[in-house]
Amino acid sequence: MIRRKTMPASLAPAWATFREHAERVQNARRVVMSCLPVGRVDPAPVPVGLDVLHDELIALQPELHTWRVDEVEAQWRECAAAIDVALAAIPQARHVAETSTELEELLGAVADVVEPLGDAFSAAERHWLGLRRRAA
Repeated sequence: MIRRKTMPASLAPAWATFREHAERVQNARRVVMSCLPVGRVDPAPVPVGLDVLHDELIALQPELHTWRVDEVEAQWRECAAAIDVALAAIPQARHVAETSTELEELLGAVADVVEPLGDAFSAAERHWLGLRRRAA
């Protein structure tokens, strides 16, 4: 019989909230990435995607504390810091998107926004998954 790993009951509510927040961040990151000019399709302008991400991060910030528990304190801090870094990088990415014709410059500016979020939330998820226990 294979036993599934499950999150301890004391952590389950925070874990569920983290998963919802991580999904919101990932969906907003996808919007930005879908605006990048690749292929033959004319995507939405990058500033539109950056606005979506900005608005989602601003909405998420006051809710972030709801998954802050001792077992993931370091990861929570990294995610909160990544949100701050992304928000600080958005104006520069928007400027590059509106003024530059260099794809490489645009990709770098967008990466400065989305990569810290992806790195922090992925690391937090791995840590959360490490907290699961074998169900009896």
